[in-house]
Amino acid sequence: MNDVNIFHLANIRLPIEKNRLLMLFVGVNLLFTGIDVVLAHSINSYIPVYEWIPIIYFPLGSISCFLIALKTKPQKWQALVHIALMITGVLIGVIGTAFHANAVLNPAGYLTWSWVVFGSPILAPLAFSGISLLGLYAVTEEVENQPGLLNVPGLGTFKAPISRDRHFLWLVGLGFGASAITSIIDHAQYGYSFYKLIAIVFGVFATSVVLYLSVAKEWTKGDGLVYFWTMIAAIITGVLGFGFHLSADLAGTGAISLERILAFAPVLAPLLFADLGMLGLLVVAQQKK
Repeated sequence: MNDVNIFHLANIRLPIEKNRLLMLFVGVNLLFTGIDVVLAHSINSYIPVYEWIPIIYFPLGSISCFLIALKTKPQKWQALVHIALMITGVLIGVIGTAFHANAVLNPAGYLTWSWVVFGSPILAPLAFSGISLLGLYAVTEEVENQPGLLNVPGLGTFKAPISRDRHFLWLVGLGFGASAITSIIDHAQYGYSFYKLIAIVFGVFATSVVLYLSVAKEWTKGDGLVYFWTMIAAIITGVLGFGFHLSADLAGTGAISLERILAFAPVLAPLLFADLGMLGLLVVAQQKK
């Protein structure tokens, strides 16, 4: 049975088990993030050479996720390889952020707002870290009726300070936070309009909602209601943002330009809200007994 319940507000039948669907979700996200990096780095002709690091990594991480998603229980060696790849993904995201931060330093060697706004997207590489952490937790299982006691295939059982679900909530909340900050930076390039402010305000609101649930000792019915509809709104906001960005890229050109899609109004960027909304619903879904 793959029937799940979301805060008693929606009953959903998943096509596969929740853990395997999470792993599939991670694999798809690594794949599309990697493709986005391939396109973005192509502008510089992949120079300097370390721009190839995430490009080499993402197919390996994606394949690992897809293979594990196909199995009810991964073999020990497969789980260990997957864990190693996810840890590698976290490190690549952190190191990539350092490279991007260094790239936006002005000639005097310090950060200025104009260089941050028009330079390499500082927070973009952290997508690898966030997605890889999801993949790392998705391979674990929480011991029944013992929140925080995680069974890690091939390595044993470990006690975490918070439950597995709350780990996921923290990742979703921080994802919304990073999206809000990215919206502030990206939309500053050509000035803030009413529509651009929607993404910023909503991103801050969604971050607050999710992080509140991640630290709250108990969840009330009202908490669940606000969280549920915030995730639905995130999906709608992401799809509408995609339409606005695509319209802006096509305006006055009559044709699709790779440079405009990547630099002027990055067409895939708003879909991160929709992605986080779907993830937010999935991580709080409870298996029906």
